[in-house]
Amino acid sequence: MRLAVLFFTISVFLTLVALLQNFGMKSDQMRKRFSQVIETERTYSDEELKKSFSERVIKPMIKRISDGVKRSAGNRKPVSQSKATLKLEKQLKASGLALSLQEYSFIKTTLILLFFLSGIVLFLLLPVHMLLRVVIMMVMWNIPMFGTARFLTSRVKKRKDAILRELPETMDVLVVSVEAGLGLDAAIVRQYAKNKNVVLTELNNAIREVQMGVPRRTALKEMADRCDVKELTVFITALLQADQLGVPIKSVLDTQADRLRVERKQRIQAQAAKAPIKIMLPTVGFIFPVIFIILLGPAAVSMVSTLR
Repeated sequence: MRLAVLFFTISVFLTLVALLQNFGMKSDQMRKRFSQVIETERTYSDEELKKSFSERVIKPMIKRISDGVKRSAGNRKPVSQSKATLKLEKQLKASGLALSLQEYSFIKTTLILLFFLSGIVLFLLLPVHMLLRVVIMMVMWNIPMFGTARFLTSRVKKRKDAILRELPETMDVLVVSVEAGLGLDAAIVRQYAKNKNVVLTELNNAIREVQMGVPRRTALKEMADRCDVKELTVFITALLQADQLGVPIKSVLDTQADRLRVERKQRIQAQAAKAPIKIMLPTVGFIFPVIFIILLGPAAVSMVSTLR
């Protein structure tokens, strides 16, 4: 009798476990899915919050407005770009700014309107002479026009100087990586993960374009045109010729690294040769007048007193 009761109890227990097992597995799967969704949402929100206010709000708003302007002007006939427009577009690419020509024009126009309105307010409120108020209004109107151009030019110059400064060290690092057994693309990607300087960033972007299906020759030529630095253009040309003729990449990198070191030494020597001429200007303008005053001042005072 006891064995029958024990057998019946075990049977009922196993039956309940079998019935509830499927429900428990479904519940665990639902719980895992909910946790994955929550973690994804949390990660996404954290990544969004890490971005700056301009990347989250200002740039998307400018892009939407520029897209609306493009759509509204879509029915117009295409106008051939002038030389000034082509030059401005080239400067935008060389500056590294993530702005299109329409977005840059929109920002510049907005700044001109804001400064011009501020100039009108100052013209109406300042208690100064009429001519001075007109001058202030014209100055406020010209600040964004010349300021944006100056900012873009200085940004292009700084980026080109950074490329010239970082190119020899980058070539040396790539030579060491290729000698260690890595391919050129793998060496660029590996070094970019460690040091995100301007040269490696441009090379890594070109490698990404190649991986997405763009021909290597086209991607490298576009990078050279975008950077607009003679030394980098020569390096890209050597890479393309080596790829076309079957020359080993290692020998090309060695040659280019030696050439870049020699050119950097020559640039430093040229800058050192210009230093005496640059020092002469403040010397003549500020030091010599003081020396003349010290030496000739007493003689001039005594001469004046004698003549009196």
